[in-house]
Amino acid sequence: MSELSRERLLAVVRQAWNAMDPVPEDLIVKMQAVVASEQVTDLDYELLVLVERSRELAGTRGGSAYTLQFAHGDVALLVRAAGAEEGTSTGRLDGWLAPAVAMTVRASRVDDGGGDWDVEADDRGRFEFKNLPSGLFRLWLTPRDAGARPFGTPAFEI
Repeated sequence: MSELSRERLLAVVRQAWNAMDPVPEDLIVKMQAVVASEQVTDLDYELLVLVERSRELAGTRGGSAYTLQFAHGDVALLVRAAGAEEGTSTGRLDGWLAPAVAMTVRASRVDDGGGDWDVEADDRGRFEFKNLPSGLFRLWLTPRDAGARPFGTPAFEI
């Protein structure tokens, strides 16, 4: 058996990659929505920075859950995003704030579907969104203290 050249081996890997994990058809549209949503200039907010992202299940894109960790100053946010389970078209988002402070949390869909969902963080800083449609979302955290500025996350997918 002859050895494959480097170029031929990479071509085989590329072909397998494209067959097993193709680029989503709507990726360009979703990314354009994210870029457009980042152009917000009339809202005064602090942007939480993504610190860490990890998948709970190994594999390609799909219905597995993953965690995101955001931070800005002394505020930290841990989010677990779970995509739609088999047989459903909605996902779930669980979050924890540190320090635990009274805040309203809004999940805003930034892609073509639009929509907002609001919940209150409990006294331990925990909140959850059940039955969110699949799509790109940003979280907006608004402290109840009138003098405090809201926080926003970069867009992420559920």
